Amino acid sequence: MTDHAAPGGADEDSDDPEDDGLVLFDTLTGQAPRGTAATAPPPPGARPSAPCPWCGARVPEGVDACPACLSPLGASGTAVPGSPPPAAWRLVFRGTGGHLEVPPGAELRLGRDADWAPEAAGLLAGETSVSARHALVTHGEDGAASVTEVPQGATNGVRVNDRVLSPGRSEPLRDGDTVWLGPWVALRVCGPGRAGGPGASG
Repeated sequence: MTDHAAPGGADEDSDDPEDDGLVLFDTLTGQAPRGTAATAPPPPGARPSAPCPWCGARVPEGVDACPACLSPLGASGTAVPGSPPPAAWRLVFRGTGGHLEVPPGAELRLGRDADWAPEAAGLLAGETSVSARHALVTHGEDGAASVTEVPQGATNGVRVNDRVLSPGRSEPLRDGDTVWLGPWVALRVCGPGRAGGPGASG
């Protein structure tokens, strides 16, 4: 004769949620019952990735300098007080964090031709929508910067934000602008010291 466990005995299948590995929460307090494990809160001082106050690129936790524009950052991800701002205008490639610098008095050529645009060609090598000779960015001695589509015209054109450029005509650049080389390649413009510091409007 087969023995049967008494109702409520240890051998009987029950509706105890712990048997299924589940933890029910108190419907009034929203907390787990006493004796159950709880997720530990993040350690003090921990912070998620945050945008760089200089160029807007995402900065991983614990990094003391922006990986895109190399500006020094404090422990909270803010600009270091008293740190010298970058002297050059920076063009930060959206999505990759790669960047190019244009020092005072310099001209930067943007295109896939390594002889014509040696600084930019490596970063644009796989961008087939960008012309071999696409655009020029200049940084005047007075600190102003501008971008010009090559006079012969680029196949897919140049835009600054939503403004379409005419070949050979320069367009002034302001901190925070986005330069588009064709439909896919976007470069965020970062002025020297973000036009006087993070959060400054220009």
